[in-house]
Order: sequence, then structure tokens, then C-alpha cells
Amino acid sequence: MSTNLTREQRDDAYNNSKAVSNSAEIIAAWGVRSQEFRAAHASHLDISYGSNARQSYDYFSAGDQSPVVAFIHGGFWQNRAKSDFTFIVPAFIEAGISVAMMGYTLAPEAKMDQIVLDIRLGLRALSQKVEARRASNPGIWLSGWSAGGHLTAMALDEPCVLGGTAISGLFDLEPMRHCYLNEKLGLDEATATRFSPIKLPALNGKILDLFVGEAELAAMQTQTIEFAKYRTNAQAPGIFENLPSLNHYTILDEMASVKGRILRSIKAHF
Repeated sequence: MSTNLTREQRDDAYNNSKAVSNSAEIIAAWGVRSQEFRAAHASHLDISYGSNARQSYDYFSAGDQSPVVAFIHGGFWQNRAKSDFTFIVPAFIEAGISVAMMGYTLAPEAKMDQIVLDIRLGLRALSQKVEARRASNPGIWLSGWSAGGHLTAMALDEPCVLGGTAISGLFDLEPMRHCYLNEKLGLDEATATRFSPIKLPALNGKILDLFVGEAELAAMQTQTIEFAKYRTNAQAPGIFENLPSLNHYTILDEMASVKGRILRSIKAHF
């Protein structure tokens, strides 16, 4: 992102809620659907992997021998919670896929190194739980949206992770330093570099599928487009799709339906 832009322009480049006029209504609807499902499936919620309340995950089983997908929520590493996104789970269960909704400590309580570590610790705990429930450990397909897409890329090298799907992710954190998001993130140049997947060696042994919406902010699209080019140049496996007419929020409809493009692509990996 050009530093010639005004602060307002830099802020607007990553202000998804401002860019989508009905975003508040979409998020409210997500919340209603999520709470209804959680209320009906309350037996495996908030499984702890650490001392912080957010260091926990929810597990929704489609059967002890089913594939397992872990989902990392978004909110620019500083907002929202795993419970807000449970609305995607019913379609996965219908498709025969178990889902773990990963929680993690948010900024400013946690810096980026702790946030990434939280996801790693959560995945290790989840892997142990899955292995305890069945004779073998089938591995976990990792997925995430927005900040969760970034965390998916960062944790792809965990041994229990088979591959990943990053949706509308953020792969270069340098622009985050120059807009409103850094008030809570507290990134400096070194930290932004260390936790930018596009500035790290490409992990070319595992698939990472990348999705973004054509109706998203230009800066958000650029994040995924440039990272897809980076991985292609490194001969790292995975597809890239810029989905027509979808914005930063409606793109999750493609995970919340058994006919959705993203859910179908994940299922095809099993």
C-alpha cells in the first residue's frame, strides 16, 4: 500500500464493514443462526487448550470416522469469536465432515506471536482429541476467513495439518501497520515481516487453496492475488479463485451451503 495515501484512504482500504453497507445486518444474521445451532449442540463447546478463556475450541462431530476441518474466525485479529461463525457448521455436518471452531486470544491482549502460537497449540490439542476418539489420526484440513486466512497460512506447517483453505485472507501485514488496525495490533516493521506469509518461504509440500470475492475491496483482493502469484512462482500447490459478485461477507455463503463452491472444494480433498 502506498504511503502517499492519506490516513483516511489507508483506513478505508481495509475497512470491510464500511465498504459493505449491509454488513451489520449480515453479521447479525450470522449470530442468530450460530446461536440457534450452538444451543441445539451444546455438548462439546469451549474445549480448553490453555488458561485464557479464548484458548478453546468447539467440536461438532459428523461421526468418529469422518474427516475433520478446523476453522479459524476473522475480525482482524482483534474482534469476533468462534461462536459468531458456527452458522457454517450445519452444511459441513450434512456433507459428512466434522468441524472444530478455533478460538484464540485477541489483540491487544495478545501480540501476533501469541495469536499464531494459540492456533498452533489449539490444533495440537484438537489433533490429540481426534486421535483419542479413533484408531488413527486422519489429520486436519485447516481453513479460515480474513484474519483466519492469514492464520491458516501461518499454521500450515503443523504436522497434523493436511492442507488448507484461506478465504479473503491477509498475507502481507505491512499495510496493517499504516492504518487503524495497528492501534490494537501494535505491529512494527520486523514483526509485520516475520508474520507475513508472502515474505516467508513458501511451504510447497501442502496444498493451500485461496479464495477471494470479486466484490471485495481492492486491497483485500490484492492480498490474495499477490499471494497466489507468490505460491505459483514457488511451485506450491493449490488453486486460486476470485469468486464473482461476492463481497467480504457473502463469500462465506460458499462455506455455509453443501452446494457452496468453497465447501465443495474442501470436501474434494477427502
